[in-house]
Amino acid sequence: MIAQIPAQIYKSDSRGVFNSEKHNCFATFNFEQYQDLSRNAFGSLKILNEVILAPQQRISRFINSKTNSIILPLFGAIEYKDSIGNAEFLCVDQIRVIAADDDLTLEIFNPYENENVSYLEIEFDMGKQYFKNYFQQYKFDFSTHNKLYSLFEVERALGFIGIYDGRKEGSFKLRNSKNGVFAFVLNGAFEVENRLLEAKDGLALKETEKIEWEALSENAILIVIEVPLKSFHS
Repeated sequence: MIAQIPAQIYKSDSRGVFNSEKHNCFATFNFEQYQDLSRNAFGSLKILNEVILAPQQRISRFINSKTNSIILPLFGAIEYKDSIGNAEFLCVDQIRVIAADDDLTLEIFNPYENENVSYLEIEFDMGKQYFKNYFQQYKFDFSTHNKLYSLFEVERALGFIGIYDGRKEGSFKLRNSKNGVFAFVLNGAFEVENRLLEAKDGLALKETEKIEWEALSENAILIVIEVPLKSFHS
């Protein structure tokens, strides 16, 4: 008998939901007043939110010190600024990585008059830094299908993204087998380690050196994150 890899599925329809006139927020893990024992952080990965922001609306988020924060536009573009003086325009082929050594407040604005925008906000606990309030933008593209592209690297956490044609397969080998891996479907559907994942579903896996998947739809998009299982703050 093949040993089953310890795993937990985070279904999209079970996410915490926050609605207002300005925005909708869908939280994969416990966030603010949404608290569920089955939705605790996965190692150092503590927040994975999908945010939909209405036209001409602006929202703020407080980021605790010792946090790696990532902003990834999914649809449209956003204006970003924060309390330490950074400001920029972020498009869907860009990602913002912030290492907040100190507490900071960031602000996201939807510049469009008639269209919603959406983005992911991802946060990790941060260990000892050799830099202060690191702030970096990266660009990526999907020029080739059916492969993973590097998306970000913070501390020991690594993020990758790929777009797949239907029935194409992929795999990922962990850099450190003591880490876990979190797969998140942005679009379409995948079978990941024999588990069906649809759009905005997540899958946390432990005690494995490699994961494999198959895309079940055209232009299916998968994010794969290698995550230190021990939170730096635990």
